[in-house]
Amino acid sequence: MFKFFFLQHSNIEIIVENGVPRGGSVVETLVWMKALHGLAHEVFQAKLEDDDRPLMPEFEWVKPVKIYHSQKYSKFGLRYFYRLPKLFLALQKTKCNYLYTSIPSPFSFYVSLICKAIGVKHIIRIANDKNVDLSLDKSLSPFDKFLVGMSYRLADFIVTQNEFQYQGIKSQFHGKKVFKLFNPIVLDYDYLHPRKEATGYIAWVANFRHQKNLKLLYEISLICKNEMFKIAGIPLIPMDEETEIYVEKLKTLSNVEFVGQVSQSGMLEFMKMAKILLSTSRYEGFSNTFLEAMTVGMPIFSTDTVNPDGIIDKFDLGILYKDAKDFKSKLDAMELSEFQIMSQNTVDYVTKNHDHLMIGRNFLGYLTASNLP
Repeated sequence: MFKFFFLQHSNIEIIVENGVPRGGSVVETLVWMKALHGLAHEVFQAKLEDDDRPLMPEFEWVKPVKIYHSQKYSKFGLRYFYRLPKLFLALQKTKCNYLYTSIPSPFSFYVSLICKAIGVKHIIRIANDKNVDLSLDKSLSPFDKFLVGMSYRLADFIVTQNEFQYQGIKSQFHGKKVFKLFNPIVLDYDYLHPRKEATGYIAWVANFRHQKNLKLLYEISLICKNEMFKIAGIPLIPMDEETEIYVEKLKTLSNVEFVGQVSQSGMLEFMKMAKILLSTSRYEGFSNTFLEAMTVGMPIFSTDTVNPDGIIDKFDLGILYKDAKDFKSKLDAMELSEFQIMSQNTVDYVTKNHDHLMIGRNFLGYLTASNLP
């Protein structure tokens, strides 16, 4: 039995009472936790010292470990002198075998150094294509990008979501132990049925930011006046200028409804009532919303730039479009028989390829394989 320490403290939001989970990496990380727990391994999760919220009863198998106080020594230099020793002591206390980083960041470099010092294997999960092509991440300074790159060089394992990420990391960091695993999902067989009718609203699910391209969402909603759009998500503060403009424009449309943040427990029910999932993203890794849509037998309409490993057209899981006009044309032309075939394909595909225990076993196999390239 191995001990896994999950570092990103925002993960705690999805397992504590009154938590406010945000972002796909938190959702994905919880599924990895469930997979490892289901395969009889111990799961530790970092928690801030000033966070006293109890775990929800269904997550009592997670072992929270307090790492540091979020408000102490807030100045940049002092913050690291305070936080790194505290993290060092927390890792020593747990005697974990692996530390899992959900999203690589400049801080990951220092985490890698700590792991090297105490003999813990550091796993970095690539959460988004921008973690490979760092030019896509406008929030990072050149020095930050240097630190992220160094964290990759020091990490023991790098886990990627798609072929673009896998090839990108392999080409940049020769000799690293890199492997590719699609995102896992806990399959809910109460929902896992193909659709007979193409009815309901068009679902769009994401936090509001530039990557998610609300400009394109507005253009589609504007041209498809006979369709109802339900938008699930909340702004990431501060919003970029483009996103802020198009959130306000979307609010003026009578066929658009903002439903706010949908809880993880309510997401499948939200998806179940829609006829298609719409993605307008400029780039992704492997969207958890794709898996949730497949779980309820819902086809995916995505931009032709967001199609991880070509699965949407390769396995006929939905339809790719280029712009708002192309989206409307293809939606209007979709026959019921075509919709039913895509719906059946999504159920078959997610069942065969994304079960969390199956992928968890593959994950463990890669970690323990002596001949991993």
